[in-house]
This record gives sequence, C-alpha cells and structure tokens, in this order.
Amino acid sequence: MTPPTLPDDPGDRARRGKRALRARGRSTDRGVSTALGYVLTLSITVVLISGLMVAAGGFVSDERERVTETELDVVGNRLAAGIESVDRIGAAPGESRVEATIRLPPRVAGTTYTIEVEPGPPTELALTSTYPEVTVRVPVKNETSLAASRLDGGDVTITYDSSSGTLEVVS
Repeated sequence: MTPPTLPDDPGDRARRGKRALRARGRSTDRGVSTALGYVLTLSITVVLISGLMVAAGGFVSDERERVTETELDVVGNRLAAGIESVDRIGAAPGESRVEATIRLPPRVAGTTYTIEVEPGPPTELALTSTYPEVTVRVPVKNETSLAASRLDGGDVTITYDSSSGTLEVVS
C-alpha cells in the first residue's frame, strides 16, 4: 500500500500531467525518428549482403578451380589414350605411317589451355589452363619415343612415322 501523498507533492503533479497527456493522445516518451531507423536498417542490410558476397566469391573461385582441374584431367586422358592407340597400331608389322586426329575442346571451364608433351621417362602430358592457372599431369604409356611439343588446346593430330620411329603430336 502506498502512503498518502500531499496535494502539493511535485511527483504527484508530474504523474497526473503524464496521465492527462496520454489521455489526449500525446506521449511524453521520446521515440527514435523514422529516418534514423531507416538508415540503421539500410546499413545493417548492406553489411550483411557484403559479407555474403565475399563468402560466395571465395566459394565460386574454389569451385571454378576444381571444375577446371577435372576437365583438364579428362582432356589429358583422352589425348593419352589416343597416343597409346597410335603407338600400338604403329608397332604392328607392315605399318609405315599411322595418323589419328583427336577432337579436344578449345576451352575448358571457359578458359584456354596449353598441352605440353614431355618425353620421359616417364612420358607425361602437362595441361595448363590460363585462368585460373591450374596444371594437370597425365602419364602416357608408350613404347615408341615421343617428340616433345607444346600446343594450344583444340583438335590435335598424332602421327607415327616408321622411317623416323617416333610419335609426334601437332595441332
């Protein structure tokens, strides 16, 4: 129970004044302005979206490298299989010249690439993309010596010439 207040108590007068203002539809509490609320909401939204963009950018970059590596591996294995096939056919008696064209894409994951034939041992194909710079090495199992070469991605021709006894890969 509250003690009785005297009519000249200043706290009592203030409470009665607030009640009267509220009854008339006015508030004595101070509120945050609409403009300030809008600016705060907009700022928080911009910060959150920026954070998401930075995080997503790294994820996309990693995925692009992975896709490029996978596609280079597939292209390298197709070329290695072609070289091995020409090598087997060229080793057969009675063959003087064997030639095969392997259709390879000119671009992988939206970027150009180069193929380097590195005679062994072990014989390898080194496929390198332009952007992102990814290098994939694919081994080649061949009996005949393979001439070193460097070419751009796209269709390649593999040639075996019995007079020189070598395999050659050209664009």
